[in-house]
Amino acid sequence: MRKKDMTTLDLLLEAFGLMAAVIYFCLQIWFGISYRADALRIIMNVLTLLLVYAGLSLLQVYPERVNNLSKEVCSGKIRTYTIHMVRDIKMIFVISLLFTSVCDVLGGEIDPAYSLIAGGLMILTAVIFELKIIRILRNGKKK
Repeated sequence: MRKKDMTTLDLLLEAFGLMAAVIYFCLQIWFGISYRADALRIIMNVLTLLLVYAGLSLLQVYPERVNNLSKEVCSGKIRTYTIHMVRDIKMIFVISLLFTSVCDVLGGEIDPAYSLIAGGLMILTAVIFELKIIRILRNGKKK
């Protein structure tokens, strides 16, 4: 997200997401050492987080790429909603991975439906924001 688009809340949420990602990384290392997990598994878990986090961060910087809109159309509330949508999806992704990592380190078992719930929350977030964006685009064309 560009600095000109950031509010104090956005800055705090970005910092929280980054801290959650760092904690996830540390827990993965701890899990690998404690349970003698395969190093390739740990590396793949961390790389997955890094790649998805970086991709979503890029979409926050270039929100017009999300809906394939021109920069002129992707402004105002449309830009704000798109940035918030991507940020919220990124937060859900990082927190869901952090939760699973905490459960792994504590030796707990997670129901397989957890992945579906986390994915469903991300999809629900996208649908809600996209409906808001579509409503704005439709109202703009009528004028």
